Amino acid sequence: MPEITSDVTRIINAPIGQVWGIVTSFGAEVLWFPGCVSSSLEGYGPGSVRTIRWEPNVWVNGVREVMLFCDPVKHHLRFQVHNEDIGEATGEIFSNIVLKDIDGKSTKFRWYGESTPHKDPVVWASLIEYVEDMYVRCAEAIGQKLSCK
Repeated sequence: MPEITSDVTRIINAPIGQVWGIVTSFGAEVLWFPGCVSSSLEGYGPGSVRTIRWEPNVWVNGVREVMLFCDPVKHHLRFQVHNEDIGEATGEIFSNIVLKDIDGKSTKFRWYGESTPHKDPVVWASLIEYVEDMYVRCAEAIGQKLSCK
């Protein structure tokens, strides 16, 4: 059974609606996601599949992600991740982005992943460090994108 294995929370100095507009632009990651070299989308809404390719790196060069749900009231986006580089070594992988309004001008951004830990603790620690750094870079990129608005 998957458990929360990575978890990052940041404050983005932008209204929740603006942040939500970016994180729910499923398939348009090339416009804002650090290191993304291409992104595409098959379908629309829950059940749609996005394919993302990154600049060469150790852990994540290509993924296909299936949107499971997108709740505009709770500001919760959940998707299943199929990572071509690690295969099924961690079992099923899920990713969640949850936003909370702070004061009408700032947003609490939480991105957490769920999976089964890798059997090799050294490999696992390296992967989690990479993933959490990616979450932080994404939050920072969104903040920078919206800071000029």
